[in-house]
Amino acid sequence: MRITRWPTAAVLFAMAATAYAGDSSNDVPYPLPMPLMAVPQNLGAHVRADLLLKRMTQDEKLQFIHSEYQMSAVPGGGAGYIQGVPRLGIPDLNMVDSATGSGSTTQKSTTFPATIALAASWDPYLARDFGARIADQLREQGFGMGLGGGTNLAREPRGGRLFEYLGEDPVLAGEMLAARTIGTQSQQVIATIKHYVGNEQETGRQGGNSQIDERTLRELYLLPFEIAAKEARPGSVMCSYNRLNGTYACENTHVLTDVLKKDWGFQGQVQSDWGATHSTAPAINAGLDEEEDVGPTVYLTPDLVKQAIASKAVSQDRLDDMVRRKLYVMISTGVLDHPAQGGATIDFAKYNAFTQAAEEQSIVLLKNDNSQLPLSAPSLHKIAVIGAHADTAVLTGGGSGNTRDPVTGNFSGCGGLTFASSTGCGWWTNPWLKLNTPITQAIQQLAPSAQVSFAGNTDQTQPFRAYTQQEITQAATLASQSDVAIVVVAQPAGEDFGDLQSLSLANPSNQDQLVEAVAKANPRTIVIIESGNPVLMPWKDQVAAIVDAWYPGEGGGKAIANVLFGQVNPSGKLPVTFPVRDQDTPTWGTNGAFATDPVYSEKLDMGYRWYDANNITPLYEFGYGLSYTHFSYSGLTVEQGPGHTITASFTVRNDGRVAGAETAQVYLGVSYAGEPPRRLVGFQKVFLKPGQSQPVRVTITERAQSVWDTTHNDWAYVPGSAVYVGASSRDIRLQSR
Repeated sequence: MRITRWPTAAVLFAMAATAYAGDSSNDVPYPLPMPLMAVPQNLGAHVRADLLLKRMTQDEKLQFIHSEYQMSAVPGGGAGYIQGVPRLGIPDLNMVDSATGSGSTTQKSTTFPATIALAASWDPYLARDFGARIADQLREQGFGMGLGGGTNLAREPRGGRLFEYLGEDPVLAGEMLAARTIGTQSQQVIATIKHYVGNEQETGRQGGNSQIDERTLRELYLLPFEIAAKEARPGSVMCSYNRLNGTYACENTHVLTDVLKKDWGFQGQVQSDWGATHSTAPAINAGLDEEEDVGPTVYLTPDLVKQAIASKAVSQDRLDDMVRRKLYVMISTGVLDHPAQGGATIDFAKYNAFTQAAEEQSIVLLKNDNSQLPLSAPSLHKIAVIGAHADTAVLTGGGSGNTRDPVTGNFSGCGGLTFASSTGCGWWTNPWLKLNTPITQAIQQLAPSAQVSFAGNTDQTQPFRAYTQQEITQAATLASQSDVAIVVVAQPAGEDFGDLQSLSLANPSNQDQLVEAVAKANPRTIVIIESGNPVLMPWKDQVAAIVDAWYPGEGGGKAIANVLFGQVNPSGKLPVTFPVRDQDTPTWGTNGAFATDPVYSEKLDMGYRWYDANNITPLYEFGYGLSYTHFSYSGLTVEQGPGHTITASFTVRNDGRVAGAETAQVYLGVSYAGEPPRRLVGFQKVFLKPGQSQPVRVTITERAQSVWDTTHNDWAYVPGSAVYVGASSRDIRLQSR
């Protein structure tokens, strides 16, 4: 079994303690499962920023708050750039989308697994390395800023950009984002966290009004940003397109200044999403520090800001604060002193190996009847691989969350897509990533004596068309003649396409029919899912095994094969709930229609909390995931510490026959009106050999036991909460009394 070896806790603690020495920032609400090295809080950066600011002319300051956007002109094919001040040693700053790798439009780039896959690993150390490796490639391409830190919660499971985010729970999302941000900025690349805030769907994203009460906002949708902002100190927070309670997010004083800059002590800059600025003085005075220009209408140009200052609509002090924040970020992350040069020879094989390892830790085994998996190569003579172009490619997400010039090429067309409010490709031109080692070839390498055959759509110009009846019949026939049938299904999604009409496999619409036909022909049918969203499975009881590979990135072919054949023991856990039907989800309503101005009427009962509060049985619950071994839990003790802190201690044992990893999850039941039955407060992933045990300690801070008190506009500690320890949100193994 391939098990990643991480630094010891003692080493990591020492690194973290050194990095945080002298830090006086606010306490973090949910400490990381184990210490991670943070970006140093360099007190000298403030002094240097002030000195540079005093030497800048007014025109130099004004050019520093407005990003240019002409992709053909941006160096390296990035998303925008800030012109530097050479006479003061301030370099140009080039930025690029980076959710799953560099989004450069002109340079070859590695495609990493989707961010939702990273969340499924439940591994902050992997998230740190994920951020660092992407940052390495960004610097090699000449970029000093990465825009990949998406963390909007999965309130809407049909959300078009769900694959870019980190699941439905704010603690999981916040801790994983904090770790990724630490990794990115450790490599002298500025990290951005986004989209701040209330941007949980694509429908109405250009100005729709998200209506969220303050308690829900604080306890759910702001919380992952708060965790990442305090633990990792990202250089930038990107405000979103939507309005929040009637005010555009990029001119919302409450969230930009009152919460982010004052309550959380954020010292970095606030940048707009591309085209999300709607005013000059109101946006600046609310807390926006930099506009990203997408044209044709822009608001923070030098002339407009000059006019605002001349009319006293904007103060000179506020302009200086905007520029000072940018300088501080560039200095404290090392970007000013060590700007990315670009032009490096990129070792794509090295990055591909990492993407494969990351995907192997993110795959979730959902079903494994009678231990059908792992497959035994010597016992297989004929293997059928069916559907989703598994002979050639894997699916990736669309829009800015994808790499747009993958090193291995792309299919020539993507017609036939149908979403809730959009049809066609738009700017998504490479949803299928060709592989040097596709799934069929990777399986053949692990079963060299077997005959591996493919059936399904082979038309690369129409990859999303429905399967013909002849193709379905051919697939079923091949399955009936094979020892095992592996069916790959795919659910496309992407930015600016609208949201999914349904969680059913709609592109093409008859993938369910394909699975059912194959399962009828061969009871030993294994389904591989490539998706960025939960998927409905009317065929669940008809197949032997189900594996969720998400959007697996360019190392996906080998990673999937390694899990199927037991070269890797799957350890992923679901970061989102999979419902039985669309109607079970909190946002479906009466007919599944999307509201342009969504009202978050379910309040705190979102994700697994919704299913628990309403006694709805999910298809697969949040935190769920199987292994090729088995883990037992024992010996829960809950000790009271200083300041209402409590520590849950217990033991996890691998009582199976193979090495593997388990994510132990700690939930809290809070006895307070409006709170869900349980909420995640901590987790730890442990790697264990057969028969090995490991003690686990999860500290629950006073803040984690608190609720937002709207009467006093502050956090209120709620005593007497119950502690639950489990392998998922519903597989509770231990409980405090």
